[in-house]
Amino acid sequence: MEKHGKTQHCSEDAITAYLAGMAEREDANHVAACLDCYARVERARIEMEHLHAVAEALASRPEHFWNRQRVAIMDRIPYPRQGLGRRWLWAPGAALAFAVVLLVLMWPAQVRTPVSPKQEIADDVLLSEIQSDLERPVPRALEPATLLVRARNDMAQSSKRHTSGGVQE
Repeated sequence: MEKHGKTQHCSEDAITAYLAGMAEREDANHVAACLDCYARVERARIEMEHLHAVAEALASRPEHFWNRQRVAIMDRIPYPRQGLGRRWLWAPGAALAFAVVLLVLMWPAQVRTPVSPKQEIADDVLLSEIQSDLERPVPRALEPATLLVRARNDMAQSSKRHTSGGVQE
């Protein structure tokens, strides 16, 4: 109870407890006897009923309204970028590539095989074989075909001799 002048009135907590049905007997008796406290209780009851009606009206909105509200709220929430965890994934690959380049550049010169003189001789031999192939009347690849043509021509001549009436001398 609060003291106002000579009269003790109910506190806000006592009025709230009275509205909730949990007031102490002394406060409930005072509200019934004091017009001032009774008016305060009635104002609080009207405010609570008004708040209840507003809450009911807001809650009875259609489902699409609440879906739009959810979407609007979710759009305002800043989400951490998902790519932050992957930002450094390229670093091990880059380090590996750098190490490979260093290994190739720093590899001892002895491991590299120099051009051997045998290969130069082989090049000279190859060039001379090409020159001899160019000087041939028939390339080596066609020599088997040349043999077949000669054999066919020989057979044609021998059959020509037999059909012409006798063996020529």
